[in-house]
Amino acid sequence: MKRIFFGLVSLLFLTFAACGAKEIPQNTGPYGGSDGLDLFLKEVQPDAEDWTTEERREIKTYLQPETFEHVFTLEEIQELKEERKSVRSLSAEQAAEDVTLAFQLLSYGYSGYDYFGGDEVFLPIRDSILDKLSSMDKIKTSELRSLLWDNLSPVIIDMHFLIKTSSLIPYNFKREYAQHTYYVPDLYFDDPTGIDSQYVKHTIGPEGAITYCLATVCKSPDDLPNKLTIEGKERSLKWKMAQYVSIFPDQKEVVYSQTTVAAEQLPVLRNYTLIGDQEKLDAFAATGASYLKAPQLVVDLRGNSGGYDTYAYTWLKNYSFITPETKRMFAHKRSNLHYIRYTEPDTDSTGDWELAAIMNEVRWLKDKYLFVLVDNNTASAGEAFARLLSLGNHVVLVGCNTKGCSAFGNVASYYLPNSGIELYFGSSLAFHDTFENTEGIGIFPDLWVNPRDSLDAVVRMCKYYGLIENKSDFKDRFIK
Repeated sequence: MKRIFFGLVSLLFLTFAACGAKEIPQNTGPYGGSDGLDLFLKEVQPDAEDWTTEERREIKTYLQPETFEHVFTLEEIQELKEERKSVRSLSAEQAAEDVTLAFQLLSYGYSGYDYFGGDEVFLPIRDSILDKLSSMDKIKTSELRSLLWDNLSPVIIDMHFLIKTSSLIPYNFKREYAQHTYYVPDLYFDDPTGIDSQYVKHTIGPEGAITYCLATVCKSPDDLPNKLTIEGKERSLKWKMAQYVSIFPDQKEVVYSQTTVAAEQLPVLRNYTLIGDQEKLDAFAATGASYLKAPQLVVDLRGNSGGYDTYAYTWLKNYSFITPETKRMFAHKRSNLHYIRYTEPDTDSTGDWELAAIMNEVRWLKDKYLFVLVDNNTASAGEAFARLLSLGNHVVLVGCNTKGCSAFGNVASYYLPNSGIELYFGSSLAFHDTFENTEGIGIFPDLWVNPRDSLDAVVRMCKYYGLIENKSDFKDRFIK
């Protein structure tokens, strides 16, 4: 999986050109002075790679079958989309009808059905569940939900995919494949020699200089080393999982907020969500122009679980004057489940796959500094926003790995008629950078910092590298 370091490289390249406000301290680590920052530049800047001809052909192998007949009418799908209360229990015969319908829906409209093996994988799962039901008289709806989830979730590596009964009933949607950032708190070092590279990451040190820490992404900390020799000294290690930043109930209707920190010299734009009231979303997208003069800006995407990435594109267009694009391929499985999303669905066509686009990276250039805060709750359109921002030449991602929830999009809910169980899945398929499935892994930051501490760390870094001016009229001069 491609690590996104491009933004950090360019940010630090111009730091000394613009840091006349403060002399950068010397002897504070591998990147403490101008020579160290230049070295850092050379170490981390990757070359952009376009999709190869072979990869452009390979995408077709995931789009099977190429055409198919509609098995659900638009009217039937509209009925399946109407939320209904889940019943407490139902007969085994009713449960079997719902199970059969659930697999029909997945086969017909789910963009991951063939990606994860098609009939060869899914039909035996369906038959196994039906076989269990055949020996029962009744089944609780919660048990039926668990039966579906427990059998499908190990196969479907898709963080969007959900099976649930009522929104009032909490369920454990733990995915065994999901990975989290683990780090060793308060341990910084200048020389990574002799340490396994999978544990060495760049971070922001206590003085604000870029240095090294121990951090890694994994499913469980059980196999992480409890001792490592660092700079000639054996150290006992206490790994800790990175803390995500929660969105509280009173913030769920809030699209964005605008504040400043560090004596009002560092503007912070927090984007909580990309879904909700359209007027608020339009207002958020318009704020991109508010920071055209600001020499540095923090865009806080911690806890942003998604919505519509069109607002992310609009915000960035207002900020950068161009429409950047990430390296990706995406396609739509155009069954009636997909068509019903449109005002005028195409009722006469057969179902097929539409290869919507094969995009190479379009990066954006700007002589402003942009720090993007991410955490393990940054997902879906929020994750897409982080990808877009990372393509800037002065951008650095700070935090931990994002959720990894972007491959199977255009999601919608469908309710099984007898039980009321809700299926939630997408009709679009997207690949970013490679064909590797990074669901549950996400985007890696440039600087690895516990997300709850990331804003404070960015402030330290800005002060250390002289990005914050000692002028009282900063806000009036730079923020519209």
